[in-house]
Amino acid sequence: MMLPAFGYDYVPGLLAGALAAREGGDTVRTLDIGYFAAGPLRRGISQGTRATMRDGLTLPSPRLHRRRLVDERTASRVLRFTVGGRRGSAFLVSGTEVLFLPDTLPDLADITVHNGWFAALSRPVSLFSALANTLVRLPKGAPVAAALTRPLLFGPPGGPDAALRARITSHVVAVASTGTAGDPPAAEVHLAGPDPYGLTGELMAWAADRLANGSGATPGVVGALEAFGLDPLRDACAGIGLRAV
Repeated sequence: MMLPAFGYDYVPGLLAGALAAREGGDTVRTLDIGYFAAGPLRRGISQGTRATMRDGLTLPSPRLHRRRLVDERTASRVLRFTVGGRRGSAFLVSGTEVLFLPDTLPDLADITVHNGWFAALSRPVSLFSALANTLVRLPKGAPVAAALTRPLLFGPPGGPDAALRARITSHVVAVASTGTAGDPPAAEVHLAGPDPYGLTGELMAWAADRLANGSGATPGVVGALEAFGLDPLRDACAGIGLRAV
C-alpha cells in the first residue's frame, strides 16, 4: 500500500468531509472544506511552509466540478465559513480531498478546498495571485513575479519550536450541501485539534504503526478513508486530539 498525504492537510479535511457527507444523507452532492488555525501563525509557520505557499500562488489548484477534475487559479475563489462563532474567509487551494473523497463517496459532484489561516488576507491574496499569475505568462515576467512574491518567504529559519507550536490550534470545517442554489447546508462538521506540525507527526506515526502491524486491507495508492475506514480514522484522530466540536 502507498498512503500519500497522510498529515495536516489533508487527513482532517478528508475526515470532516466524509463525516459531513454521511450526516447530510443521500442528497449531498457538494462539499466545501476550509482549513483554519489560531495562535501566533506568523512566527509559527516553517520555512518550508512559507516556500510552499509562495510557490503555490502560481500553480493551479484542482477542484472536483461536476465529477471532473478541473484546474483553477489558486485563490481565484474566496468563501466565508463560520468558525468559533465568527465568520472568516478562506481562499481556494490544492487539496487531495478532491482526489480521494470520490473514491469512497461516489455521489459527490463538487469538492473545493480552501485555506483560511490568515482569513482577513484572503481577498488581498486572491488579487495578489491574479497579478502574479499574469506576470508569469508575460515575456520576462517570471523574475518580476518571483520578486513580487519574495516577501512571503520572510521569517525565521527552520520551523516553530515545541513551545510555539503549543500555542497554535487547528480547525477544519466541512459544509455539505445538495448543490442546489438556495438550499441550506445539509450538514456542517467542525474538527479542532493541535498545531498542524504536531498533528502531522502523530498521524504519520499512527498510520505507520497500523500498517506495520497488518492493518490496511486495500492495496495500491489509496487515501486515508480507503486505508482504514471512516470510523477507525475518526477514533484515531480523536485519540491524538483532533475531535468534533
